[in-house]
Amino acid sequence: LGDKTNLEIDEYDIQLVKHLSNGLTQDEISAIFKENNTSPNSLSSIEKHLNKLRIQFKANNAIHLIAIVKDLGLI
Repeated sequence: LGDKTNLEIDEYDIQLVKHLSNGLTQDEISAIFKENNTSPNSLSSIEKHLNKLRIQFKANNAIHLIAIVKDLGLI
């Protein structure tokens, strides 16, 4: 991954990956975020954030992303 100080990950991203690692679908995550007034909470925004994280962490898919984030101790 290179220099870890270049990673841009916030609390929203951490919550998103935590829900994903618990087996929730993007639709279910969107519903939870709406219930908790977490913004952005649209399905499109969640997809864009996950894609950004996959690119940032050089993950091939969501499962790979979860493994990387867990290995780094972020979740």
